[in-house]
This record gives sequence, C-alpha cells and structure tokens, in this order.
Amino acid sequence: MILEALTILLAFFLILVLLRAIKSMTNEAGKYQKLPWAMTIFVAFWLIYLSVLSYTEVITDFSFPPRIPLLVVLPLLMLMAISLFRRATTDFVATTSVGWLIYIQSFRIIVELIIWGLYKQGIVPIETTFEGYNYDVVVGLTAVPLAYYAKRDKISPLMLMLWNIAGLLILANTVRLFVSTVYFPEIFGQDSTMIEPAFAKLPYLLIAGFFMPLAVYIHALSIKQLLNRRQ
Repeated sequence: MILEALTILLAFFLILVLLRAIKSMTNEAGKYQKLPWAMTIFVAFWLIYLSVLSYTEVITDFSFPPRIPLLVVLPLLMLMAISLFRRATTDFVATTSVGWLIYIQSFRIIVELIIWGLYKQGIVPIETTFEGYNYDVVVGLTAVPLAYYAKRDKISPLMLMLWNIAGLLILANTVRLFVSTVYFPEIFGQDSTMIEPAFAKLPYLLIAGFFMPLAVYIHALSIKQLLNRRQ
C-alpha cells in the first residue's frame, strides 16, 4: 500500500507542479489563459484512458505485438513531440528558468525507488533496478547540483546540453531493460517473461504511461530551451 500511495502521490505532485508552471507562464505572457484548463482536461482524459486499459487488462498480456509500447508509450510521446513545435511551448521555455527544467528531473530518484520496491515485491526483476543495470537514478541525483549551478550561471550551456543527451541515453537503456525482460528474457538466462502483470496495472502503469514519457519530454524542452538561447 505504501508503494502504491507513493506512486500516486508522485504523479499528482508532478501534475500540480506542471500546472503551476503553465499558469505562471500565462500570467507573465498575458495570453494562453485557457492553456491550464486544456492541460487539466488532457491529463484527466489520459488518466481515464490508463484506467480503462488497467481495468480491462488489455495490456497485461505480454505477448506480441507489444501492447504497452503501442497503446501507452508511443501515443503519449507522439503528442508530446507535436507539442514541441507549438508557439505555446516556445513561449514556455522562454519564460522558464534553465535550472527549473533541470531540477524537476530529480523526480526520477523517487521513480527508481518505486521500481526497487517493485523488485522487492517480486513484480520486476533486479536487472531493471539500480542494483542491476538501470542507471537512471544517476540522472535524478545529478539534477539537483546541476540545477543549483545553472541557476547561478556557473555551468556552461554545453555541459547542460550534454547532460540532457546523456539523460536521454540512460533513459533509453532503462526502456531497453524493461522491453528485454518482457520480450527477450533469454538475454538474462530466463525462458519466460520476468515482469508480473501488476506492472501493467495502475498505479504502476504510471511508470510507463506518465513518468518515463514526462522525463523524455522535459529533456526535449530543456534542449529546445538551450538551443533557442544559444541562437
């Protein structure tokens, strides 16, 4: 119950932080007044969508085709990719501090603790945790000091750019680990899926259906911000 509560609390905390950031932009820019409401509606719709998938157990079947990537991860990443080219996103990164987009990635520390807790419950294998081959916690741990120095202009934009790229590569490795333990367990010397169906149900579905895509999106926003400021 504690692990489930932590997962839910983290999700709602991140949603509130993002809504507050967007609201701050609307106040400063004097426009996009409907944007917070639009995001609230989208988040509500997405959570309902995840709830339906979880309740119907459509994605607990780990056979091919891969349902979580196709029905959960890819749609959200595509929507986020489209939003990167919207004028509102450009204004958002222009009015947001460089340090903020770095600091918020520290939420990945909590995500990795949740994954470690899932391992202790026998839901995911040790290979997907920081005790195995998942190094994503390093990104969360380094986000705090980097954000501190970025806020004080004591770190170069190039260094921040390289950190963002490294963060995406580490995240890609994490995704590879989960995909491999589900669909290619023979890599780890197993002959069957190493992840339990509970991982594909709420609240743990939020790891693939919210936390991971959000981390990718924030990296993309930070890279866009750094490129715009360089120009």
